[in-house]
Parts: sequence; C-alpha cells; structure tokens
Amino acid sequence: MKETFQKLHDFCAARDWCGFDPYDGLNSPVARVLPGKLARQAWTQLHRRSQVNLRTVCGIKPTSNAKGLALFAMVNPELRPRLAALRNPDGGWGYPFPWQSRAFYAPAGTSNLICTAFAAKALGCDVREFVEGKLMRDGWITYIPGSDTQVHNINMIGAALLGRRDCMEWSVKRQRPDGSWCYGEAENQQWIDNFHTGYSLLALRELGGFPEAERRGFEFWERTFWRPDGEPLYYHDRRWPVDAHCSAVGILTFLAFGKVAEANRVAYWVVENMWDERGFFWYQRTGARVNKICYMRWTQAWMYYALAKLIEANETASS
Repeated sequence: MKETFQKLHDFCAARDWCGFDPYDGLNSPVARVLPGKLARQAWTQLHRRSQVNLRTVCGIKPTSNAKGLALFAMVNPELRPRLAALRNPDGGWGYPFPWQSRAFYAPAGTSNLICTAFAAKALGCDVREFVEGKLMRDGWITYIPGSDTQVHNINMIGAALLGRRDCMEWSVKRQRPDGSWCYGEAENQQWIDNFHTGYSLLALRELGGFPEAERRGFEFWERTFWRPDGEPLYYHDRRWPVDAHCSAVGILTFLAFGKVAEANRVAYWVVENMWDERGFFWYQRTGARVNKICYMRWTQAWMYYALAKLIEANETASS
C-alpha cells in the first residue's frame, strides 16, 4: 500500500496537483453559447460519462481545484499557502469551473459549503462568518449563497464543521426507517448513493451525540453498498458503475467507525481493480468497460487522502 501511495504522490506532484474534473465541461469555450440549463447539463454529462477524454479538443485545461488541493494539503502541509490563496473575498472556496446542478447554476469560483468545509479543515481556519452569514437557513445549511436546496450530506458536513447540533438534528429527523438518507429533499433528489451516505456518516461521527442515527446509518451503508470482496456499489439498488471515489470514501468511513480490516479490504480491491501502473486510479468501470480518464479532484485526491489515513491506521494498529 505504501508503494502505491508513493507512486500516486509522485504522479500528482509531477502535475503540480492540477488536472481535469468530471464536472469541468462548462470550462469549454463551447459552453458560452449553450442556450440554457438543459443544454449545460447535457454538455457536462457528455464529458462526465464519455470514456474518451474530449477536453483537449474542446478547449478545457487542467485546473487547481480547492477541494482536491484541500485533500492533498491534509497530508502535505506545504500546500496550505496555495490553498489559502484560493479563498474568495466572501470567506469561502469554490470550484474552478461553472456547474449546473438539478437545483441551481453556479458560476466558476462560486463559494460553496463543500469546498469551504474541506479547505477549513486543511487550514484549521474559521469559516463561521461565511457559512452562517451566507448559507444558514431555518435550522439547516444550504450549498451555495442564494440557493435553498436541501441536501443532507451538505447540511451534515456544515453542522459538524460549526458544531451546530440543531442543523444535524434536522437531517437526523429525516433519516429513513431503513437508516438511509436520500441525497436531498427535493422530488428530483430522491436517490441514495454510497459516497454521499459516507459523507453524512463521517459528519455524524465527527460531531457525535447521535449514536442511534450513526448505528442505523452505518448498518445500512455497510450491508447495502459493499460486496464481500470490497467492491463498492454506487447506488443502493444497482451495482454499476463502480467508482474509485466510493472506494476512497469507504476506506475513510470504515476507519472512522473503527473497522480497519474492512478498510483494508476496500483498499486492496480498488488497487487490484482500478489502479493504473502509470501512477493513478481509474475513474469508473461498468463490467468489462473501464473509464480510465484521470480525474485529479474526484479520484486521485480522495484516494491519496484515504490511503494516507489507512497507512497511518495500519501503523498504529501494528505498533
């Protein structure tokens, strides 16, 4: 595992920790002439789903991503000044590309909860003014300023970050009878997936004080999203696609719940099945079809942080 981690480190460092992202399609000059929401979504999904990297021919360049850089900086403190320099005047951090979600459109750089939370953890800085001033709603936390979308992992990450038990309770009360959470409360956000559930469980574990919600959520996640050999399932009701992002969050979630053996099983599966000897992890696979595009924030940064934490846990367990 250490050898894989070192190769991944060398690969990312050689590229100055910059790269492409599954959702960076709107960085293309073509995006300027797209007629509206549906066109922006379709263009983004074209790049996210294609097994051929179309970005170079579409004018999309590698970027430095605040969330990815935060994950790298949690292991490499020398990257912290660079991450700090990406902070916006409103006190938050954003993605280096515009993005069109089902609920809202965000121009490039728009401060959001997820980038801000990870940057704050990497830097140990206070972001309460931004989150409470721009993202706080009636007992819950939203994604970006100006939006009222209700997304559970976002709310729970924000609640853990600020120590807001009232906001965490908002999501705990909406936990489903089987222990799961839908992605969000809107009618078009009713899916249940592996890594967003992992985010929510990590936030619950970080804040503490909700043991029954933790237990029920973890039991659902563990029995639903993992095959016996450590292969992750993306959604609660179907197997494909397999995504290395799920593996990374899975390693971290198992570690947070004290299950080191299970974390190692997930790690060995993803190294065996998703590792490219050029020094990075593939994006996704669906049966025999493999998407080998290298995504710096989505895949490499997450696997980098997860492997670093796993190596640390293994060394602690053996000492």
